[in-house]
Amino acid sequence: MLLENLALSELPSVYLLEKSHLPNCAAIYFVSNSKGQVLYIGRTINLFERWREHHRFNQLKRFNRKDRISISWLTCANDITTLSHLENQLIELYKPPLNWTKVVSPIRKITPSEIALQQSLQQLAKLNTMIFGFDPIADEEPPTIYLVYPVYGKRGLSGSIRTILKTINKKASPLKWKEYHTEPKFSGKFGYWSTQYNHIRIDLSPFDGLVHFMNNPITRTIADVEFMAFTSEQLEVFLENTSEELKNNLSCLDALEDDPIPIKLVDKFQSEQGKDKYVIEVEAWEELEPMPEGEARIMTRQFLYVDGVEVEVCSNTNGKYFVRHNVYWWIMHGRKNPDLQYQRVIENLKDAVDRLPTIRWAGYKFIFETIIFSEDDVEVESVLLPLAMFEYLFKDLKSNCTGKLREELETGEYQSKPDDNQNIKLCAWLQRNSLGSLLQTKDS
Repeated sequence: MLLENLALSELPSVYLLEKSHLPNCAAIYFVSNSKGQVLYIGRTINLFERWREHHRFNQLKRFNRKDRISISWLTCANDITTLSHLENQLIELYKPPLNWTKVVSPIRKITPSEIALQQSLQQLAKLNTMIFGFDPIADEEPPTIYLVYPVYGKRGLSGSIRTILKTINKKASPLKWKEYHTEPKFSGKFGYWSTQYNHIRIDLSPFDGLVHFMNNPITRTIADVEFMAFTSEQLEVFLENTSEELKNNLSCLDALEDDPIPIKLVDKFQSEQGKDKYVIEVEAWEELEPMPEGEARIMTRQFLYVDGVEVEVCSNTNGKYFVRHNVYWWIMHGRKNPDLQYQRVIENLKDAVDRLPTIRWAGYKFIFETIIFSEDDVEVESVLLPLAMFEYLFKDLKSNCTGKLREELETGEYQSKPDDNQNIKLCAWLQRNSLGSLLQTKDS
């Protein structure tokens, strides 16, 4: 059986939360989302036992809150060598993103291949990487785009490129860059990289003297990302002056004309200079960097009032908004100044975030730190929650309500009464509003 012809949709499957219905058999199993994207592939000699305590279950359960995750399987012979070989082949074929990540890493979202590709290409273009050429019939390789980056003797941008591509590789994405060769240290330790997208290979290598080809360059695009590119004349001159071996290896190389990966960028916007700039829209991650030991975080604050509920909102110099855990605890639980250790504040916050029907803040690092409010020089010790997280925690309170109260919260018919709890009042207001609309900004 050709693995490329394997129809995953025709394999037996169960939903993630129905894993108790899995059979006792040796198998290769596939974890997929509702769109059919394979997120993870594994092997086992007993499928039922493997999923009783699977190391990915809690992680996948978080994804299941937003998308229905299923487990399908291919029954195999109970032979570990065969299973391992088949698993490796299928991982190489499908490139499931979670097979490339550590379980301990908080996966905020799956990054599609095209976005990971565009993000890496954008960064490479900023480092004066050029399109060297395109070989549509490369020997024993898929059609290959050749990119080159500038080096000068033993100096170059290899370190920056290595950092960029390793950062891309940390994303939960099927697209990965492989450093297939590294020059020895005495030669500059330059890296040679490759990746594949949609059966097209992209090769990236160092090019000594590339600066001489950057005068009046033409521009071409790969995956809608603009690069400087070699012209046909430049490529011809280069090949005339190179070794016979390299000339033979590049005999089918042509200057790139049309984009071989014709996909559109996720987002385009006009820069202040009026030129198109390309950015990938990524969900904001509002986690603050820890302060150096002994230093306090300087913030400002303002007080908002919603249906008799007072909410103190803090902001830092970057214009990000947060709420202190003391405020959250008072509104949510009706108790002031909780004891950090005795009432397990950070653990409770983590548990509350994990129960939310979103993975946006999965793995968020809550930090107890000293804060100084610049307006009145007041110093407090607290844990900061991003304002959006704070709002979501209260909005989701309706899922814990029952009967008429829940119906009123969902339909917007709730009318507050003087003796209602603060958390319900705020929950009701946030179903239709946002605290951001009440904030006083520097420009307002």
